[in-house]
Amino acid sequence: MTVLAESSHSSPGRSTSFVASIIDKLILLCAIVPYALVAVGLRLVIARVFFLDGQSKIDGPTLPLDLSGVLGGVLNQTIVLPAQIKDSTFQLFQTQYAGLPLAPTTAAYLFTYAEFVLPVLLVLGFATRFAAVGLFAMTVLLSVYVMPQAFWPLHVYWAAILLVLMSLGAGAISVDTAIRKLYEK
Repeated sequence: MTVLAESSHSSPGRSTSFVASIIDKLILLCAIVPYALVAVGLRLVIARVFFLDGQSKIDGPTLPLDLSGVLGGVLNQTIVLPAQIKDSTFQLFQTQYAGLPLAPTTAAYLFTYAEFVLPVLLVLGFATRFAAVGLFAMTVLLSVYVMPQAFWPLHVYWAAILLVLMSLGAGAISVDTAIRKLYEK
């Protein structure tokens, strides 16, 4: 009882508890990381998920992307440009994705091109909130109509990342911010 009475009389903003002191220090440590870096990470992670899935659905000319010298061998990817949608993609939307509230052909075009364009927008940080809303809508449709069993193990994480980007935007390291600063002058 005496410890409680003494801690309640301490000055405001100053914790006498060891645990509270540790928590305060951890919060300050976490606050060191600026949202600009967090946003870049979130944009890249979620863009990769959708972009790679979209790559499996399209045919077209390829663009080799070799940044192994820049990133230490991390990125050596061939990007397929969307000249056409594969026949297997249309079959996928007529069978596995048939539950969507869209015609299968329409859904195949919308989802496939969205999985190419929207991740590119996220990587650039251009129209980030728009891109995040589009990918969030796709995630919800997939979770409700196609793979409800994947909501907790997978889609909830996508939705959380997209909600952060929708609500807080692209961050300072983005085309969105560059455009905003240009127009503020």
